[in-house]
Amino acid sequence: MTILSVVGYAGTLTVTSPTNGQFLGLSNSLTFTIRQASVQVRVQALVTSSAGSTTINGNFNPGTDGTTTGSLALNFSASAPQGDYTIVVSATEVGGTYIPTTLNVKVDTQSPKLLQFSPTSNSFVKGLVRIAYKLQEQSLKEWRITVNNQDIPNNSGTSETNFNVVWDTARLERDGNQSINLAAKDVADNPFNHSINVTLDRLAPNSTISFPRRDTPIRPGTDITVIIDVSDQFAESMDSTGLDIVIQRTDGVFITRAARVSFASQGSGSWRWIGRIRYRRGVIPNNFKILVNAVDKAGNTATRQEQSIRMGG
Repeated sequence: MTILSVVGYAGTLTVTSPTNGQFLGLSNSLTFTIRQASVQVRVQALVTSSAGSTTINGNFNPGTDGTTTGSLALNFSASAPQGDYTIVVSATEVGGTYIPTTLNVKVDTQSPKLLQFSPTSNSFVKGLVRIAYKLQEQSLKEWRITVNNQDIPNNSGTSETNFNVVWDTARLERDGNQSINLAAKDVADNPFNHSINVTLDRLAPNSTISFPRRDTPIRPGTDITVIIDVSDQFAESMDSTGLDIVIQRTDGVFITRAARVSFASQGSGSWRWIGRIRYRRGVIPNNFKILVNAVDKAGNTATRQEQSIRMGG
């Protein structure tokens, strides 16, 4: 006598994650619930992309009520094909099977990429600072900007990849180093983090015309050396572009600018600018003024310095 084995549907298989159309990143879980199971159930997921198929599986024992919940690790490498995948989840037990579930998902294992940002790292800032980012990402889920690990007004959003916020530095008591951080992730939960260190500087520099002085004897018809000493509260807060040395007639008419010869640090927070006024007959009068305008990297402006010079002493 021949005994025939009849295979029927044993119970129900419900996939709870991922859902149809969901984006998946590097690390994911395929979760499910099985009901009306009588013996150990083998769950299998056939994952198919344009590059081929792979299978993950596991065995799960039901409880006394015939129910079990479980999960399979559903992970992808960074080099895995991006885009559309099909996942067929099936379950079998001795003498029975379950209706399979088919899911269509999208795989994205690439984190958002940074295209532009401001302010620049290690820059000097003051006042209302515009913090701007531009990311490359087709499906951004959320972004959040913090300063010194603290929230600032209007510092988060979704979807857009080109965004900016305004940071009011008046809320801070002290100048010095500040940390700006962007945390973002796409719909597949691939993370992106970027930090910028800036220096808050709200103190104006000081400048001094060290040479020539009002009583410095200057021989007519010669080039004139100009020495400007500058100080500020931070070691890197000044450079030569922040100094403008103008030569004027006594009635305020512009004549020329002194040409820079050198600009060098004299220690932490102090610099010496050395330049030259080239003599040109009929251009440089016997009496003229030297004006010094100094601006540091944060945009703080020093009190303008002015020195009247008389050829011949």
